[in-house]
Amino acid sequence: MQSYGACDIVVVAGQSNAEGFGIGPVTREYIPDDRILLLTNLAEAHFEKNEHGKDELKILYPAPNRIETADEQGTGDEKRGLLALFFAENYVRSGCLQSGRKLLIVNAAVGGTGFARKEWGVGNILYRRLTDMVEFALGLHPQNRVTALLWHQGECDSVENPDWDAEKRYRMHKENLTCMFSDFMRRFEVSGVPVIAGGFCDEWYLKNKVRCDAVLRATREACEISGGAFAETQGLLSNNQKTGNGDDIHFCRESLHILGERYFAKYKEKI
Repeated sequence: MQSYGACDIVVVAGQSNAEGFGIGPVTREYIPDDRILLLTNLAEAHFEKNEHGKDELKILYPAPNRIETADEQGTGDEKRGLLALFFAENYVRSGCLQSGRKLLIVNAAVGGTGFARKEWGVGNILYRRLTDMVEFALGLHPQNRVTALLWHQGECDSVENPDWDAEKRYRMHKENLTCMFSDFMRRFEVSGVPVIAGGFCDEWYLKNKVRCDAVLRATREACEISGGAFAETQGLLSNNQKTGNGDDIHFCRESLHILGERYFAKYKEKI
């Protein structure tokens, strides 16, 4: 197995805005840095309709992991942003990364996923995959350590179970998140490592405000219980607002750059 040296591990999880679907022009391009690595899992994830006509996650797992110098995926107009890159850039620039160490981003996010369909949550496939990826990352070097968990998810759970009232939606999401964050801290013995989460894209949020507010309230409180923090997203443009492509749920690439910086600002407050 190739040696990458000792690494600080930043775990990224959730759905598509964590995975990285932002496109469009940016003020400043991300410049790859040999000290910042990206670990992804090669399991192919997609959705198929089940016998009830509902989307069901299909994922060919277990699958190998891949490590490479972190960079945005794609080229030209199709280049896709990743909020973790600008978090990582600020992490290195601010002196959080000790000399001689590297930063390893573990990107375990999968678009369109949530707790409602038993994809995330303790014992479910995407959380098992996440913990396997983190165990793999920790096993690369005896001095590797988890230093942050970046979570962005909730759009799915804002619209699933349309018969739920706001109170039940809030209660269930808070319970699911708190249980999962707690298990993560216990499993990897990282009590005190900040969990940072963030809000939704304004353009989509304002069309689904009541249900979104229940999920966002739950997320804020789960982060607080876990010793983390919540990054606000007001004013950040969607892909549609930036490019006119009709995609109102995903932050554009520029917004993901800004959001990564906001996540880091909250992280720095906590440490």
